[in-house]
Amino acid sequence: MIKNSVNFGIKFLILSLYFNLLPNLFPMNDVIRFFHIILFFGIAYWLAKLSNANGLQSYGLIFFKGWKRNLTYGFVTGAFFWLLLFGAYLSLGKLEFVRIKSASESVLPIAIIIFGFGTGSLINDMITRGLVFYHFKDRLPIPVVFIISILLYAFDDIWYAGFSWQNTIFSIVLGLSLTYAFYKTNSIWANTGIHFGLNTIYGLFYGVSGNVGDGVLLFSENVAASWVNWLSTILSAIMLMVVLLTIKFYRTYER
Repeated sequence: MIKNSVNFGIKFLILSLYFNLLPNLFPMNDVIRFFHIILFFGIAYWLAKLSNANGLQSYGLIFFKGWKRNLTYGFVTGAFFWLLLFGAYLSLGKLEFVRIKSASESVLPIAIIIFGFGTGSLINDMITRGLVFYHFKDRLPIPVVFIISILLYAFDDIWYAGFSWQNTIFSIVLGLSLTYAFYKTNSIWANTGIHFGLNTIYGLFYGVSGNVGDGVLLFSENVAASWVNWLSTILSAIMLMVVLLTIKFYRTYER
């Protein structure tokens, strides 16, 4: 168990620091970032082989019959709830719509959103869920594996949103849906679909940079009531209930 835990810790640190820290240490344009992302999969595969694991399958990246269904169902679920979230932001005045970028202005941002958030969601899920379940599912009680995965996901989110108790609580609640979807389907596609769906809607507003104006939809931000900032957590909790009810429609990978 100690050897397995050390093995996990080394993999997690290498992959997390490579993916999250390097872009903060070295400026990257879109081309460099593209190759940085692609190289991640080679490093993940190499680390798996060094520890006699089954390549990228040891991160839950398994192309089995039903993976497309899981990805699609998950994407629709995540996108639906984040459409509700941003619709609420607009109706409650937190965001004020200005205009939609023209078709020519939108092509590149949409391509970047799809690639950036598609691979970003997948990589985050590989590190904080696939890697965790591969190393600990058969060695620790499932509730403990859930806790490890969700806490690492909340920790990993600090790279993007900074630390605050509100964001940590949000990450934990959202992590429950993502981790449960991974556990019940025994592969990465259902939770990555959810992750990618909500990130895509976020990207339409903020782009992959998280900055106003980098998305396709242009808007201004206003000061809203403090409770409005908890809507993402509330909707994540409701989404968890939906995932619990609909998981039977997903396909499970059988080893």
